[in-house]
Amino acid sequence: MQCNKKTIWSFKQNKPSYVVNDIITKYPDIDPNFIYKVLLQRGIFKWLSVRRDLIKLKNTMRDEITQLNRKKTIEEKGYYKALLASRKAIRKLCHSDRWVAPDFDLNANKYLTKIETLQRRNNE
Repeated sequence: MQCNKKTIWSFKQNKPSYVVNDIITKYPDIDPNFIYKVLLQRGIFKWLSVRRDLIKLKNTMRDEITQLNRKKTIEEKGYYKALLASRKAIRKLCHSDRWVAPDFDLNANKYLTKIETLQRRNNE
């Protein structure tokens, strides 16, 4: 399947094993352990784990908000509003666009721009 802004949502994510399997499917001579090591050294394992933990935190916060919404005593209103705002910020991160690169990675951003330009030309 071609990867573009519309189809990006169809690809499984959040597991280093997906990356390893994609690479060794195309390049079977590469040792999977080498790929895992690189992903670990570059923080990909950590980020995918943190992303998963963010999703769990978002759900925990949802449950806490539901409980507080039932009570809403005077003392808890401030906590309720702060929790609501924090969950909204975390939810925004969890649901952010997948067609994005870190702002400080110039080469990755150039790659995305190049791919978008090529795809636009092909669609004209």
